[in-house]
Amino acid sequence: MTQEHAAPSIQGIRPVAKLVSMPRHAFDGSTFAYMLRVEPQHLIDPFLGIDAFSMPQSYFLPHPHGGMSAITMLFDDSPGGVRNRDSTGDDSIIAAGDLHWTQAGRGIVHEETPSQLGAPALGLQIFVDMAPEHKYQLAAVFKVKRSDMPVMRTADMTLTAVAGDLPDGSGHSPIGDDARWSTKVAMWDIHVAAHGTLRLPVPTLHNVFFVLRSGSLVFSSQHGDQVVDEPTAVVWNPVDLSTLVVGHEVELQAGADGFHGVMFHGKPIGESVVQHGPFTGNNRQDIANYMQSFHDGDMGTLEPSFKRA
Repeated sequence: MTQEHAAPSIQGIRPVAKLVSMPRHAFDGSTFAYMLRVEPQHLIDPFLGIDAFSMPQSYFLPHPHGGMSAITMLFDDSPGGVRNRDSTGDDSIIAAGDLHWTQAGRGIVHEETPSQLGAPALGLQIFVDMAPEHKYQLAAVFKVKRSDMPVMRTADMTLTAVAGDLPDGSGHSPIGDDARWSTKVAMWDIHVAAHGTLRLPVPTLHNVFFVLRSGSLVFSSQHGDQVVDEPTAVVWNPVDLSTLVVGHEVELQAGADGFHGVMFHGKPIGESVVQHGPFTGNNRQDIANYMQSFHDGDMGTLEPSFKRA
């Protein structure tokens, strides 16, 4: 369910467009995800969607992607890791706090399973679009260890730049050092203490949203305080350059138990989006191309490492 959230337009602070709940989807008796899909999608462009997952046992057999990026970010307190294998030959263990970015381009096949059965892998699966000029480039994989991500701390906040730059420009995630990385976005893992106020600058032309993982947020209005403490995304309005309100900062207020979540922002691609399963194109011909390429084996092949029970 989507809830419209009317916020006053304050000079320098972006108004919140809406709060979007993330419904729980069960894959089986123990594997599930809280899924974020936003309508209209242009509010979060270049992002396509987010799945906040818990995966305690083998689940995702080899499957293709094309025209977009499928990203795994594990929370730093995840009990287990993820093994990611793909048709480029990569075989990686994603540990707690790490980032693994599969940039599909013209196509790739990968498999995702827990590295330790019974120890749940907790994190986000993030789907990011690619511009038309990048949708047919060779697939690439980028990996960043948590220990290599820069951190910014204040009295009541800890912010880790998983991708992109720190808000104050004092550091950046190593993923930005690879010239092949095509859709340059920022992903900030954020912890805020009880009753703390988070206020961060974001580039004027970027879309921005925040996924609440735990804790609570407080929103004030003329009807009193509203407390949000469930899997929810906060989506801010795009900046209206025709007004005097620049909206270069976003603000969140923590509840009595603080909060943990991830903020995302990026410059919108601004193209039409056509999705069909694991493929994302700008038109139906793109989808047909990816499907044919997968059928012909041009995305590579990958033998499964397990069988369904």
